[in-house]
Amino acid sequence: MHSTIQFHIGEVLMGGDAPVVVQSMTNTDTLDVAASVAQCERMVESGAQMVRLTVPSMKEVNSLAQIQNELRRKGYTVPIVADVHFNPKVAEAVASFVEKVRINPGNYVDKRVFASFTMTDEEYADAVRRMAERARPLLEICRAHGTAIRLGINQGSLCDRILNRYGNTPEAMVQSAMEWLDICEEADFHKMVISMKSSNVQTMIEATLRLHEAMRARGQVYPLHLGVTEAGCGIEGRVKSAAGIGALLLTGVGDTIRVSLTEPPENESPFAHRIVQTVSRLNPQDAKIQGQTLYYTAHIADAEEWMVSAAAMAGYAYYYHHIKDVVLENNTQTPAQLDELRAIILQACRIRMSKTEFISCPSCGRTQYDIQSVVNLVKERFANHPGLKIGVMGCIVNGPGEMADADYGIVGASQGLVCVYKAKEKLTNPIAIPDALDMLEQLIAENL
Repeated sequence: MHSTIQFHIGEVLMGGDAPVVVQSMTNTDTLDVAASVAQCERMVESGAQMVRLTVPSMKEVNSLAQIQNELRRKGYTVPIVADVHFNPKVAEAVASFVEKVRINPGNYVDKRVFASFTMTDEEYADAVRRMAERARPLLEICRAHGTAIRLGINQGSLCDRILNRYGNTPEAMVQSAMEWLDICEEADFHKMVISMKSSNVQTMIEATLRLHEAMRARGQVYPLHLGVTEAGCGIEGRVKSAAGIGALLLTGVGDTIRVSLTEPPENESPFAHRIVQTVSRLNPQDAKIQGQTLYYTAHIADAEEWMVSAAAMAGYAYYYHHIKDVVLENNTQTPAQLDELRAIILQACRIRMSKTEFISCPSCGRTQYDIQSVVNLVKERFANHPGLKIGVMGCIVNGPGEMADADYGIVGASQGLVCVYKAKEKLTNPIAIPDALDMLEQLIAENL
């Protein structure tokens, strides 16, 4: 294990030699206090050791305080994390009472409109200075109250300033994180957790390891939050999460994890714990690599443990050895089961695309349509297009950015309505979901 600095977030010890912390996020409307409290209770009972709720505007600030108070009244001491985008004043308003605030640097100050431009070094430095000035009040409040900050770097929401200089790459994600580390350290703030998230497993692994090495070179390694964002649902979402998170845990990197599934959030923590427990028993040397093929044999009777083991080994081998195929052997599984898992792993690592790739977010309180049912409709309707990537996103926070990686997709807009995208190009104003699915079908048919 590569040691990181250690501190408490509420009663939870993070970093250093502390156990990996499992967390999850609600998808209720934060204004609905009763529903949010009930969902938090279910999440904690299912294994969540930290709970995140979205705070999209100032009107949710008081509701979040009520949710926290009600959970404390009921005896739940789980740390509360406020998820804030766009508005620094919201982050400042919640920072005095929650245990952690999650901010997205790509949405905090700079904009993303997919604009191309060049900046001189002086203009670039000036933009960073302005970002630091805007961040300073939040850092001062957090330092005064012992509140932690998660710097949530997401490939889908990097700002145009970063993208134009570094491209949509792992290096761009690292540079975004390092800018904020500089800002925080210059303000004498050090209670930070950093995440490097992408729906692409290899991008997530590479960005995280690059950041880890960059921090080691500076002499201060902050705790790292691991997760494959927009992983989807079902076995595909679980394999993708296990391949990314598991590969990093195998290297000894990672202090807290979240499995992001387009399912009820109480489904996330049990599988996250399964990843942690399973990977703790694995050794990458137990797999053999011949040429560019990974051969992994393990006679594991528990289907979920077997799935996590195979996916984590493959994610690790793909990153470090650039494998192009996987051969699995387990005498408790049928040949058909082994073939199915092999295909899902190869797809999760984007080694070989045998069916449509679905990118879907877990949703949160910002989502204003039933994304879980829509994902199922999209999968039923568009499953047989190998190599095609379709995104189903809850809202505009990461939606448009992830659409840049997908070929087509929909992003939640106003209540019950969505917008259709082709890559990063928005094609429609908000329309009804059946109309959006018909349009997707037409677009795909026209471009096959």
